[in-house]
Amino acid sequence: MSFSFPVLVLMLVGGFLLLMMLGVPIAFSLSIAALFTCVMTGQFPAYAIFHRFIGNASSYTLLAIAFFILAAKLMNTGGVTRKIFRACSAWVGAIPGGLAHANVVASIVFSGMSGSAVADAGGLGQIEIDAMNDEGFDPEFSAAVTAASATIGPIIPPSIPMVVYGMMSEVDVGRLFIGGVTPGLLLALTTSILVFFMAKKRNYPVHKFSWKEVIASTKEAFLSLLTPVIIIGGIWTGIFSPTEAACVAATYAFILAVIVYHEIGWKEVKQALIDTARDSAGILCIICGAAAFSWLVTMLGMTQALSTALVSLTDNKYVMLLIINIAFLLIGMFMEALAAMTITLPFLIPLMSVYGIDPLHLGVVLVLNLMIGLCTPPVGTSLFICAKSANISIEKMYESIIPFLIPLLFVLFLITYVPELVTWLPSLMG
Repeated sequence: MSFSFPVLVLMLVGGFLLLMMLGVPIAFSLSIAALFTCVMTGQFPAYAIFHRFIGNASSYTLLAIAFFILAAKLMNTGGVTRKIFRACSAWVGAIPGGLAHANVVASIVFSGMSGSAVADAGGLGQIEIDAMNDEGFDPEFSAAVTAASATIGPIIPPSIPMVVYGMMSEVDVGRLFIGGVTPGLLLALTTSILVFFMAKKRNYPVHKFSWKEVIASTKEAFLSLLTPVIIIGGIWTGIFSPTEAACVAATYAFILAVIVYHEIGWKEVKQALIDTARDSAGILCIICGAAAFSWLVTMLGMTQALSTALVSLTDNKYVMLLIINIAFLLIGMFMEALAAMTITLPFLIPLMSVYGIDPLHLGVVLVLNLMIGLCTPPVGTSLFICAKSANISIEKMYESIIPFLIPLLFVLFLITYVPELVTWLPSLMG
């Protein structure tokens, strides 16, 4: 039976949206919609969907996701995060805003371990919010700073979303990682500037600077602080690939938490492995379901049709980048980041060559776009995590995060129209 193009779009995309509204998990919504369309149209055999689903799981690069998640679990479980936060507090606690600046700096350090904004907000975030509340910061402010700073996690390497983007777009993941360093530091700088002025206005407490505390806390956290240095340095120098870097990070985290600090036992290690397996399986299901869905979208001609429509709108590269940014900011408000990226990349890849957009540059821009989505209503995951940690209502969380979206959007605009901020460090890798 032959179906018109609009009917095919309605069948596939409409079926997916209907399943989502009915509460079906996104991975299954994608797969079921694709399978249903194959069966109904008869244009492609149903087993092609299963083949695509399973085939995308057998990727060496995707192993990095599981090992980076395990590293984050061990770091959180092992009390390493407390040592890191104490050191950051000693370094910047004397600046107006005190622990709020430590919150941002700790996110820079922790981002070099986990590669996940949710891991940052959920693990390190609880420690940061409790410490700030104990010192007299408003709970809403503490939660907002934590959610905003957690955005840095997937920008500074390692980064789980960048692993997925690199795999799908065939961009070197190591270069993507290095490309995120400058934007990540810019996020930290602009967020800290906002914290400084808000803290001065609200007269938040500061710490008295002490070289003794700086030396003691840095010494205590020194081995933990080496983690991002090992990962980034190893990738930069070519000693190991991003996947190998993930294995090194997990091994190093295990050595620190179990052997060096003796903070967790085998029972906690077993639980960390179970949690890692569960979280990794969830992410993998989303990636594979979205890959099967995207394959069918491409085969039915939807990718080419949308790309042609977008090209007809404008021939200006910078206007197209603006359209992409607006689209992804909206998508990130409603959809899980990895699923959004996997579904939309088939549409974007043809546009890169048409407009001369560097895939490396676009990758970092897209990741930042989708990470901002974690901090925007109505379904920003980081907002819900931080609101729960601070024991405030989600409505207060929505209100308090608004000022912190300003530095995030500013950096997004900056790296979109000054691509050298992304590409200059990878270019040094050769």
